[in-house]
Amino acid sequence: MMLRALGLPGGGVVSLGDTHVLVKPGEVASPSDLLVGPHDLLNSGVSVGSAAAVRRKVLGPAERVVVREVPGDIHGLLHALHGRPATDGDTVDVDGSYMASGQGFSLEVVSVEPDGVGLVGAHTQISTAMATRGGPAAGSVAGRDHNAASVPTIATALLAGLENEVDLLTGWFSLLAGPRDLAGAWGLPEVAGVLLAGPNGCGKSELVAAAAEAARCKVVDIDLTLVFKAESLLDKLSAAIGAASGPTVIHVDRLEAVTGDGTLITFRTRAAAILRWFLDAVSEAPHLACVLGVTSLGQLHQSVATSPLLPRSITIPPPNIDRRRLLYEAATARLPSTDLDSSRLAAASSGFSGADIMASVVQASAVLARAGGSLNTDLVLESIRGVTPSLGSVPVGEMTSFGFDKVANLDTVKQRLTEAVIWPVSNPGRFSQLGIEPPKGVLLHGPPGTGKTFVVKALAHEAGAAFFSVKGAELLDKYVGESERGVREVFARARAAAPSIIFFDEFDALAPVRGRSSSTVSDSVVAALLTELDGVSERGQVAVIAATNRPDLIDPALRRSGRFEVHIELGLPEVSARMKMLEMSDVPLADEVVLDDLARRCEGYSFADMAGLLREAALETLRSDQGAMTVGWSQLEAALASFEDRA
Repeated sequence: MMLRALGLPGGGVVSLGDTHVLVKPGEVASPSDLLVGPHDLLNSGVSVGSAAAVRRKVLGPAERVVVREVPGDIHGLLHALHGRPATDGDTVDVDGSYMASGQGFSLEVVSVEPDGVGLVGAHTQISTAMATRGGPAAGSVAGRDHNAASVPTIATALLAGLENEVDLLTGWFSLLAGPRDLAGAWGLPEVAGVLLAGPNGCGKSELVAAAAEAARCKVVDIDLTLVFKAESLLDKLSAAIGAASGPTVIHVDRLEAVTGDGTLITFRTRAAAILRWFLDAVSEAPHLACVLGVTSLGQLHQSVATSPLLPRSITIPPPNIDRRRLLYEAATARLPSTDLDSSRLAAASSGFSGADIMASVVQASAVLARAGGSLNTDLVLESIRGVTPSLGSVPVGEMTSFGFDKVANLDTVKQRLTEAVIWPVSNPGRFSQLGIEPPKGVLLHGPPGTGKTFVVKALAHEAGAAFFSVKGAELLDKYVGESERGVREVFARARAAAPSIIFFDEFDALAPVRGRSSSTVSDSVVAALLTELDGVSERGQVAVIAATNRPDLIDPALRRSGRFEVHIELGLPEVSARMKMLEMSDVPLADEVVLDDLARRCEGYSFADMAGLLREAALETLRSDQGAMTVGWSQLEAALASFEDRA
């Protein structure tokens, strides 16, 4: 009852005395009761049985949390505290399941920057009081032990999360090329090998090497990047087959160099014929298998992609946020570093391949070699901004540069978006503890100009996510199958750059009620969206948000629970929100302008209307005086009159 009155039916952050706590629904003796743990009670300064003011709070992200002592791995601690409020002087209980002992412990929070309180997130830096005062502390990022046994190698980092793919490929190698010649002994049809698809620099070679080692096979690598003639291709493949002895896997990588869209049609045709010969030769040889590596299966000649000698294709994704974190730890393991937060680096490098991560570390190392000192998070972040992601044909979404601090008011909207989008990415354990799944989609609705697109871009920054913005009409195509393909490609690009946010603007144009249009294109698009939202293919860390001015025009199948189930309304801003926007505006207003009066004069204006009003007033100022530095009341009055005339 109390949480519902606070606007937190599913739980959230509240202030309690001198602290802030994360609350959730539960069984209590009275609707006004609040069950509090011993440490939260001590932090609050409230006594048992006494009355206390409990208020809903929307906290900003904590940039740095300084603690008294860190047992175990500091990155595991960051994960354990993710999404929880931290307040100066608090003592908090920490789940120690990330440590080898599995035992929980208590942690003293010395300080929280910048405001003494904040939510722990992906960008939060955690350090110990000892490290802050004088030098590196055991277990802190600032002074981590570069023990090679505890730091992953580049190869193991690239393979993190690909255990199923390694097992699958190991089975194929054991069957086709293993020492026991199982395929021949069992009388199976002739098979050459498998197709392996995935962007370059994302672990294809490492995957083949790991599987071959497990199957007790040696690997012969053939890179086709510098093959420009059909004769050269034939020579390389012939030599590999002729030199093979014992259990062998021939890994032919970067096939797009000879069969991709950028090659001449005559070369593609001849290359395809040579590859078909190669598959025949491999399938007839005992203890021999092949892997054909390509960035995308669409880059292969149809006769090769559909060959019965390649009955299985495996697709590996680019490094997700966990693999990128491990890659940064591996790449910087031997570098002198201070306060290096690999989790923050991983969040800032959406869409990076392993090669891109190495490039950013090399670039930062070059600066370090010139200037001296030690590597830190800011230095690597600067190099990340200077690296262009190179995930083959997979484009990367926009990384927005502003966060919730640039959003005027809308506190409830920001909190609900945080709960629906950031929490599932940063701490999915919250949902599994309660036996529920995170929301699959969020629908923003309200009049034009109320900040729907702006707040979602700020959300992408807060989540450290790539932002993919799609206008509703952009995906509609009159040709059969093209619109559905466009939907699939948007989700594929977002998965490649995860964590990411797909934002469908003008969603009513893309997914109207089925059966009301003379064209079947919209119906097909709705079906494709339902397929992606229902998770027929794993979506990973991809949030889906849609915005519309007319939610009633959207197909009901998309608006029901389990799809776009979180509905958030953004109405016209109240006077306090208008006042906040004027305070945050970059347009310099004269001292004579009373913001409170101006905010009240803008009754019924949207945020977009107010931005247009300020722009019109600034232009009026420039027309009257080229050297003017501020906008006065007279110019604002003229702009207001202009807007009233339009109405």
